[in-house]
Amino acid sequence: MKKISIFLLILAPFFITAQTVKDAKEFQALSKKMCAKTSECMKEKLKDLPADQRKMIESQFVNGNVCESRYKNYVVEGQKPATNDKPTKKLTKEDLENMKKCAKDMAAFSCADLEEGKVPESCEKFQEEN
Repeated sequence: MKKISIFLLILAPFFITAQTVKDAKEFQALSKKMCAKTSECMKEKLKDLPADQRKMIESQFVNGNVCESRYKNYVVEGQKPATNDKPTKKLTKEDLENMKKCAKDMAAFSCADLEEGKVPESCEKFQEEN
């Protein structure tokens, strides 16, 4: 029994690290999903612009660069930041759960709703904090 306890104590940091990496990847996937919805809605509006303006906006916004960079310095608790910059926000497990709901609700919203400034209730928390 003592050997098992020691073995589990040795492995505990690996389990914690594995969960943190999983959470970080999940956050990254959720932020991409939310940015994809924004890009999808922007593509519809870009059809009305002249070609040169459309290309400029597409290169920055539609490809997700601007949107995804917003989440670049977010870190899940226990994760080390990817850059030397201080993280802008540390996400808790609760934040991650809230973001899952937000991404799901946002996917269900129409582009017209988003254009009108309607935001899923589950996403309001993220808007307030940023």
